[in-house]
Amino acid sequence: MLFLAFSLLTVSRVGSSHSSSDAKAFVNGKWFAEKDFESATFYAVDGVLTKQKPPGPIETVDLQGGFVVPAFGDAHAHFPSTEQNFEMANRNFLKAGAFYVLNAGGNAETENPLRSKLGTPATIDVIFAHSVFTCHGGHPQPYLEYLSEHGVEFGVPFAKTKLEDHYFRTIDSVADIDLKWPQFLSTKPDFVKLMFVYSELHQSSDGGEKSMGLRPDLAAEIVHRANAAGLRTGAHIEDAADFHNALAANVEVIMHLPAFPDPLDRQAAYRNKSNWEERFTIPTSDIELAAKRDVTVVMTAAALSAENFEKPNPLTALNENEKRFRKIMTQNIRHLKDAGVRLAVGSDTMPGAGVLAEIDFLKDTNVFSNLELLKMWSETTPKLIFPQRKIGALQDGYEANFLVLEGNPIQDFSKVKSIKMRVKQGDPLK
Repeated sequence: MLFLAFSLLTVSRVGSSHSSSDAKAFVNGKWFAEKDFESATFYAVDGVLTKQKPPGPIETVDLQGGFVVPAFGDAHAHFPSTEQNFEMANRNFLKAGAFYVLNAGGNAETENPLRSKLGTPATIDVIFAHSVFTCHGGHPQPYLEYLSEHGVEFGVPFAKTKLEDHYFRTIDSVADIDLKWPQFLSTKPDFVKLMFVYSELHQSSDGGEKSMGLRPDLAAEIVHRANAAGLRTGAHIEDAADFHNALAANVEVIMHLPAFPDPLDRQAAYRNKSNWEERFTIPTSDIELAAKRDVTVVMTAAALSAENFEKPNPLTALNENEKRFRKIMTQNIRHLKDAGVRLAVGSDTMPGAGVLAEIDFLKDTNVFSNLELLKMWSETTPKLIFPQRKIGALQDGYEANFLVLEGNPIQDFSKVKSIKMRVKQGDPLK
């Protein structure tokens, strides 16, 4: 009985059972180590890496001179979310090399049943935020109502009656929190997502503009309760004031950057104002505070680029508004990086393809070196999603989850898309 209990604990640690006969030797590979690649032989035993040769039979896997990097992550996704899209999402994330996913909003009723499928040698690892917190009529309510009316969720219609308190929870008072926080906890979330959408407008007196997100003081109360429950928090933001208010609320992860084009056109009110750039440029004081507090910013810089919505021809020149957005976004990214703020990769779009587009966008900003991009995607992002696990490095005692690339991504970053082998929990994926 004691042996069985220990075995079950071991299985739960890595997500699948392995025996000593499952030991594998990965030979002829060049393994990423801090700043470069080194020729080495690693063994995978019980889904864990070691350089020490284990006893008993060992299966040899020839990496044929490939370049080995830790598996990637997507720290801002909304898939998988249902049984209907699980296979598609799993396949596309694995194809892109993204083994770790933070699903930043959805419906617990359709997402919790997926948990039994996750974390195997052939499936991605996911944490779920479930429903997000917003104000009455705030984002994403109008967007989800539109999808509900048009019957679109990749073949699964949104039922309008299943939006409120399923995909989002509206909070306009402390009494709302008292009522809805226990309901939210009952869904067993892994993460808490709060919506900040022009949060400074809660203090606007003219009534002409309205925030589509949480009141800052209520957001702070939700963060307080999340911390008490042992849950981390993330903030959707859209301008510099949202960035500031998310920091003031003690949010741990900021998702999005100020100054991205918005298909819902919520930024139209700001475009003709003389202080337009100021509203979307993060102040130095807030950047320094984010670094001091060890806040992580998941940039999702490409997620709502006009290139994804307005241009069927990718060679079409950027319009003037897009140029303004991109200039400010790039400046924000550069200032965050220079201040030492931890930056992570997230897509907020289609599984797999979205995170590839994001990494391309970040490469095109010319803010990061190839080495910095590789470490951000393969180390920082996985560790953000699963901070308690030994992932994001190729070292003794770390999970045997890695990718074998055809070329050196430090010399040619496009090689991150040339994956010749994917290994999860020590098993090469077929």
